[in-house]
Amino acid sequence: MKNKIIIIHYSEIGLKKGNRKFFEQKLKDNILFALSDFEEKQVILDFGRVLLLMPYETLMDEIVERIRKIPGIAHFSVAKQGSTDIGILKQQIFDDVKDRQFTTFRVETKRTDKQFPMRSMDINKEVGAVIHMELNKPVDLKNAEFVVHIEIYNQKVFYYFDRTEGTRGLPVGSSGNVVSMLSSGIDSPVASYKMMCRGCRVIFVHYHSFPFTDKTSYYNALKLAEQLTQYQLRTKIYFISLADIQQAIIERAPTKLRLILYRRMMYRLAERIAAKERAKALITGESVGQVASQTLDNIAAISQAVTMPVLRPLIGMDKESIVLEAKSIGTFSTSIEPYDDCCSFLVPRNPETHAKMHEVLAAEESISNWQELIEQALMQIEMKYMVFPN
Repeated sequence: MKNKIIIIHYSEIGLKKGNRKFFEQKLKDNILFALSDFEEKQVILDFGRVLLLMPYETLMDEIVERIRKIPGIAHFSVAKQGSTDIGILKQQIFDDVKDRQFTTFRVETKRTDKQFPMRSMDINKEVGAVIHMELNKPVDLKNAEFVVHIEIYNQKVFYYFDRTEGTRGLPVGSSGNVVSMLSSGIDSPVASYKMMCRGCRVIFVHYHSFPFTDKTSYYNALKLAEQLTQYQLRTKIYFISLADIQQAIIERAPTKLRLILYRRMMYRLAERIAAKERAKALITGESVGQVASQTLDNIAAISQAVTMPVLRPLIGMDKESIVLEAKSIGTFSTSIEPYDDCCSFLVPRNPETHAKMHEVLAAEESISNWQELIEQALMQIEMKYMVFPN
């Protein structure tokens, strides 16, 4: 059966030297998983590239969209294999170019196979001359509207005209597990996505205050996890009720410290899930100064509750940048849907913004059974597992 060829390039993986094969295999496995519902595909690791062979009649738009979302891929192109004979290659490329609409063009050759008899510059001139003379199109080496890409390696020649940018980064699963505290808002989905692009498999924990609040945040978080699964392909999400813990904090702790105590308990619960999942760090969507709980003093007071590293991929980003990223990855529209946030449950108008550690610890000590409440919350956990494609 005739196949379409997709040439997939990575960038960061190429810097891994002795561990490169490990990262390449992770990327190959993820590509195969993302396309698991397509039959007769082949994924070949090929001299610093990944070749994806698909049956010719396959709907390529769907394939392109899935590959675009796989972390570890720098860019990719639907290509054709050309002849190693320059005369035949020129004709093959011209036949595929002649019906395309463009004004200026250039030819760009990458020749890693030094056994090939012609240099890259000479190939560019030979192929470019045919297009220029036959179609009367001017060459523009800097700002060409149309680019003919030629790759020569391992005694093979490929050419293509269009290039799709990928997600870049490292393949999911190459850096271990992390646990992300996923709200229904804008920030934490973006933070989670950024860690996926660093090779982490992200396990989600979502907190709700049902029955004190409605379940909108639950369903929004579930939808966000499904959307993010397109990038990491397999996802676990844990749902934990904070209702009893929050009730105890409201009854016994100073009003101004409620939010800080809520979050300290959330961190502890996430750390317990992380231990179960053999995760190496926690993830939050915090950005310095964005809201009351995200001042440096409060971040320090909240983080003190756990011993595990807490990673904050958005810590130096402003809201506008985070919103742009959320729109880019497809989570923004879900994140702005109305919901009852567990952290907004009976939070005072003027919460503490510069927490003092001794006051926080004293307030927590007033809740003498908080460890028991943690255990009760863990016993009532709900977990869902999702896979893409499903």
